[in-house]
Amino acid sequence: MNRRWPTFAVVVVGVVVSMLAATQLDGLTLNGDLYGLLGKNDPAVMTFHELAEVTTGLEELLVVCDPDQYLPSIVLEKITSLPSILANTRTYIQPGKSSLYTFALSGDPADYLQSGVVVDRVGAILAALAPTCGMAGTPAYVVETHNRLNADIIAALAVAVLLVTMLFAFVYRIGWLALVMLLPVGIGIEWGLAAYSFIRPELTLFAAAVPTLLIGIGIDHCIHMIQACRYSIEHDGLSRGEAVMAAWWRLLRPVTVASLTTIATFCALAMAQLRGFSDLGLSGALISAGVWLACISLLPVILLSCPERWLAGKAAFESPLRRLAPWIQKRAWLIAIATIAITAFAAYGARNLEVLSDIRNLEGNDLQVRVLQTRIAEEYGLSASPILLHFADELDAIEFMADIDRPGSIASLIEVPDVPGLIQVHTSDNPFIRSNFEAITWDIEQQIRRLGLGRWQLSGAPALNARIDELLYADIRYILPLATAFILLVLAIGTRSGSLPFIILLPLVLSLIWVTGGMSFGGVAASVVTVAIIPMVLGIGVDGGVHLLASWQRHEGNLAAVFAETGLAIVITVLTSIAAFGAFMVADSPSLAQFGAQAAGALLGCLLVTMLLLPVILQRRRATILAGKK
Repeated sequence: MNRRWPTFAVVVVGVVVSMLAATQLDGLTLNGDLYGLLGKNDPAVMTFHELAEVTTGLEELLVVCDPDQYLPSIVLEKITSLPSILANTRTYIQPGKSSLYTFALSGDPADYLQSGVVVDRVGAILAALAPTCGMAGTPAYVVETHNRLNADIIAALAVAVLLVTMLFAFVYRIGWLALVMLLPVGIGIEWGLAAYSFIRPELTLFAAAVPTLLIGIGIDHCIHMIQACRYSIEHDGLSRGEAVMAAWWRLLRPVTVASLTTIATFCALAMAQLRGFSDLGLSGALISAGVWLACISLLPVILLSCPERWLAGKAAFESPLRRLAPWIQKRAWLIAIATIAITAFAAYGARNLEVLSDIRNLEGNDLQVRVLQTRIAEEYGLSASPILLHFADELDAIEFMADIDRPGSIASLIEVPDVPGLIQVHTSDNPFIRSNFEAITWDIEQQIRRLGLGRWQLSGAPALNARIDELLYADIRYILPLATAFILLVLAIGTRSGSLPFIILLPLVLSLIWVTGGMSFGGVAASVVTVAIIPMVLGIGVDGGVHLLASWQRHEGNLAAVFAETGLAIVITVLTSIAAFGAFMVADSPSLAQFGAQAAGALLGCLLVTMLLLPVILQRRRATILAGKK
């Protein structure tokens, strides 16, 4: 092959674009607020913020001390002297005689950037003068979850890099190869994040996890290129320069199709009403595109510059994979029967899959804020995040509070003095559980109807939680079909076939059934996290099928040759994706740990079906597929 790669031009353009991207990333921030999943323009959030602007009794910072322990006056003075703390500090139950104190903030209590400084300063004061007291309420919850997520994402990124490096060191006997291959992936992530920052200035809960995920996804392109080069050098006798160019042209189409399926699923998520999904989709699509562009342009430069021994020698698993081809051909019916049996068993279990309705449980019960909120509920009969009931007419609020025939679901009512008609509703049961919230709101509505009161509305953290639930169930009904349709369209164009896309998508469908069945049998509830990983796995999991089909067509159905050229690349690429997702399992945050475990399990199922069942199906349709290719 006479073509030569324009190394100098590619490097110059890459350096310039990377420098511009680094400059653009200076303004990008991380928002760990769980309720940031809704977005500032959501009606429920706007109602909450409207109330927050006119009242100092809304979602305060709470300081909780041991029973019969009161804050010394010097502590109160120091806290109330902070710039963002309003002067009208008050206490619940018996003013001046309670161990529970509330402090209103001048800014948005649910905004990490505004409340983070206040919480840190109050925490320092308590640590020095009242070490047995702690903080609760929305500001403290936002800060603690943000700090935990930030630490978890950094730890997961480090673990992902370590696992990928160890995998490369084991397979290719060259640990440095992984770090070098991560270079174009990292550059592509930088480009994608810079493009994202032009549209949105902050990364929310799910969007912040995308760079770590793209390490496993992006390095797939590198692995396929390495294997294609090794195969061309060993089997075709090409020089390194010829092998790199041959591999690039041979892989351009399947790598592009695989990237487009990933981008397509992220695009489907970007159309969600839930801001968290929308941010995840937008960042994922842009970063995936950046990684594809960086890998497809910079990988040849790296392969042409690296030591030649990196593209020579035997790799682990090559011999077992070559022996796998005849084993699959001899046991095709056994593989098909086993797949059907496992799928039927998993589908039976998936019918009883529980759905987690308390979004806060995604962050676990070990947060200090959650522990203190439980204490407040037990000792005072109060919720640290009450339901806010606002009447248009102040007299209606007075009549509602005066009613002695109060529903049992309401533990206590507290009037917010700053806003006429605003009441804090402290519930008997956890209002963040969907069934409890629906029962409480039904009781409130019935009481209002019985009293003949006028216009009213609900707000507060429990209402925001219910809004997330509402949008989650609305989004899932069309995101999954939309993502599937996008993938099928990309595959149909890439394969120039109407039936092959369904064959390639089969491993994904079976794998997701297996994961949901396993979750049900293991007692793991589905949640917003589960819904988020399904479209992502759809886009990522088809990559192995795309490359297997492309190689199978090149070798005209010779399965032994397919596994010799592509088998190891498919196995290693899926394992690197599993490592990237699985890295989140080290996180303290249950939401991230659950995210990593479920995605890694789904991708493992994809690998098994792709390597075992997909060749059986392709062999059964060999004549039709090869005839269509011609």
